Amino acid sequence: MQLLQSLGLNADTHAVVVSSGADATDFGAMARVYWTLKSLGLKELSIVNGGMKEWTAARQPTTQAPTQVAASTYAPTFDAQWLATQTDVRKHVNLSNAALVDSRPDAFYQGKTRAPAAKLSGTLPGAQQLDFNQWFVPGTARFVDTDKARQIAAQVKRQDGADMVAFCNTGHWAATDWFGLSEVAKLPGVKLYAGSMVDWTQSKEAPQMANQPGRAEALAYDAQQWWKRTFK
Repeated sequence: MQLLQSLGLNADTHAVVVSSGADATDFGAMARVYWTLKSLGLKELSIVNGGMKEWTAARQPTTQAPTQVAASTYAPTFDAQWLATQTDVRKHVNLSNAALVDSRPDAFYQGKTRAPAAKLSGTLPGAQQLDFNQWFVPGTARFVDTDKARQIAAQVKRQDGADMVAFCNTGHWAATDWFGLSEVAKLPGVKLYAGSMVDWTQSKEAPQMANQPGRAEALAYDAQQWWKRTFK
């Protein structure tokens, strides 16, 4: 709350979120900020497509002078309609009543690698893959147009009225899928599992998984990662 107030933000502020535009992963951090601001009640949000890289390439004005803003008194409440918790996801897995969207590249989805903080390789049972890299004009960090976004979104299949839950490792790549599905393709009922696979695999309850490697393969992977950490 204090950060929003120090930036002078309130529910009616038109906030424009900017990234460096370095790559598609950089966009995910921006999309996560966008999702957070939307969840905190800001009604008018925009992004700079392609980030500062595209902005400066187009010879748009820039400054290095700090901007002084008056603090606001905004007291936001978190709107959870775009959030899926671990409890929510566990129910979806048990009931098969949502489209679970894995935003990660093939190696993660297929269980061949995992994030350092994740305890297990693989994906959620029943998950469909929608690699976050698909949302960008090839060779750039520029998001595709609305028509292309709708074509990408059409890859995800779900029952009428069912939620769509995007996840990845820690919620940043998934924020890109959420942004494309919810904000550009304008699909209803799209949620972000913010904790994603790190949260899921660290659960005290035995997490259900799909695409898990065999025990020998998993042990070999762990040994390889230990070697890299120890002798890097």
